[in-house]
Amino acid sequence: MASHAISADLAGDDRDIDQILALNLAEYGPMSPSPSTDVVATRAELHWRRDQNPAGQAVIPIIRNARGDVAGFIWLIPLRVRIRERDYRAATGVNLVIAPASRGTLGLVKLLRRFDQAVDDSQIALHFSFVADPVYERLRSGNPASTFTVPLLVKPLDVASLSTVYATSAWQREIGRRSAWISSALFFRMPLLNRTGDVQIETLEQFDETFDGFWDRVRDRYPASVIRDRRFLTWRFAPIGERRYHILVARAKGDMLAYAVIRCARVRGIDTGLILDFVMCDGAEGEAAGRRLVDHAEAFFRDQKMWLMTSLIAPGTAEHRVLRRSGCRNLSVVSPRRFRFALFVHDPHRQELESLSVKDWFVSFADFESL
Repeated sequence: MASHAISADLAGDDRDIDQILALNLAEYGPMSPSPSTDVVATRAELHWRRDQNPAGQAVIPIIRNARGDVAGFIWLIPLRVRIRERDYRAATGVNLVIAPASRGTLGLVKLLRRFDQAVDDSQIALHFSFVADPVYERLRSGNPASTFTVPLLVKPLDVASLSTVYATSAWQREIGRRSAWISSALFFRMPLLNRTGDVQIETLEQFDETFDGFWDRVRDRYPASVIRDRRFLTWRFAPIGERRYHILVARAKGDMLAYAVIRCARVRGIDTGLILDFVMCDGAEGEAAGRRLVDHAEAFFRDQKMWLMTSLIAPGTAEHRVLRRSGCRNLSVVSPRRFRFALFVHDPHRQELESLSVKDWFVSFADFESL
């Protein structure tokens, strides 16, 4: 297809929406080469992502082919962020898909130009994305502070089952099954649930008003973060499609010390327990509560027969340290992808943004486009 036949636009009517959903399903649905359990494939899911966001309505830049059909799209989702004790309007760019027939043309260039225009029109201070490896390498060569790899921490829970996926021969799988108890005992600490102390772990059905008070308490622990108040968490972890989340809270004497949002899912053929967001307050009391919270999450995953526990948490944070002490490790062999976090500042004249680095950010799966 000639590149000049491709035009850029914003998604508008129902026909555009139907074609976006069809493209997304073809790219990530059950019959695709890389299926996902979190594909936005229904109008209800699209309505949730585009229209129910408390930070504002998302926009979807698209490209059209010569027939006027949607041939590619990317989302620009508004977010509220906290940077160096100030709140800003920001966004994340996610879910870029190009139809096979339009790859190898100028379609991607035109789509990204339309995305940049949407960014300018939105008057946002910055946006972030999880980018592909070629973009990551290009950004790293020009400005190393603009992108980094967030480590995926994992803890095997069922080594015998995992060996059926990762072992390449029958004898390796047999060794994996026979040595499962040894490897678990040597390398992976089991959760301890009966610790003394005043910390109580609760399981909630929804995010209550105490999450706003907790956010006010922890919002400036790190230089930069998406604002994780009750409104954001309620939207981000809404039970859309087949997504079902569990909210764990650690409290002492009525005060929230930490929370985690967890979920069970089958990811690339592996039954996985996901710690999607994990935040705790400062100090020894907060870290002790965080340890108990992770132990309860692991116990839940084991009870649900998950093979693996995993979490995406920025290195250098107290939460990352707690997960490491709980037995989680950066095992790239079981990671389905590299999580390349990239930051794009659009208002560098503000002093607090000019020197901002990606490593200032608190990042978890809550900042990722799916899961």
